[in-house]
Amino acid sequence: MLLPVGVVFAFVFLLAANVLEGGNPGALFAIPSVVLVFGGTLAATATAFTFGEVMRMPKLTLKGFGKPVALDEKITEVCSLAEVARKDGALALESRMADVKDPLLKHGLTLLVDGADEHRIRDEMEGAMAATADRHQRGISIFTKAAGYAPIFGLMGTTMGLINMLGHLDAPDEIGHSLATAMTATLYGLVFSNVMLTPVADKLTRLHESEMLAKEMTVDGVCSILHGFSSRAMTERLEAWLPPAARAKKAA
Repeated sequence: MLLPVGVVFAFVFLLAANVLEGGNPGALFAIPSVVLVFGGTLAATATAFTFGEVMRMPKLTLKGFGKPVALDEKITEVCSLAEVARKDGALALESRMADVKDPLLKHGLTLLVDGADEHRIRDEMEGAMAATADRHQRGISIFTKAAGYAPIFGLMGTTMGLINMLGHLDAPDEIGHSLATAMTATLYGLVFSNVMLTPVADKLTRLHESEMLAKEMTVDGVCSILHGFSSRAMTERLEAWLPPAARAKKAA
């Protein structure tokens, strides 16, 4: 949940810096800049992707609020299933299927119960992983592209504001206000890109890496069940996927 907290604090620090410099927070708000930067960025992003992909942005943003996969919990689940298979046979896993929430793990166990060999299990599970990775990367690329468009539209807004300002040099009292309004577009572009879009893309990338690591460990775990690993041997094998500090904490 650090993502929304970080975004909120970024805006707080932005406004605090403006006030400390003697500025007026109200001067940072300009409707034309909002329309151009936010609307233009979303329009350009919609042009680069399909309608369905762009409509997933709110859902993906909420997903960015989540936490990485807890590998220790996954290890406990797989080791428990390994113990069932070793004591009662692979067919006994069928009765535990309803309790398995991970689709990849359930698919692997189904193949195992059906008598598939290791080559087929790895092939099908890794194929499912590849499809998931492709879907994740497309979602991340939406935010990455949008983060690149936002500063450009901010620069466009500033350029347009300067053009309008230069067209009214006969009214020197309005030059300062026009210039300040023009610069807000650049500010919005930078803020939209670096405070909102890029952090979401980075968080989704982190979650993707965590999920892929958990899936790789799941494939290894299912294949180990196939080879008859005991719960103890399975635990030692899968804990190698944990960071050293996490392994030491789990051992304690």
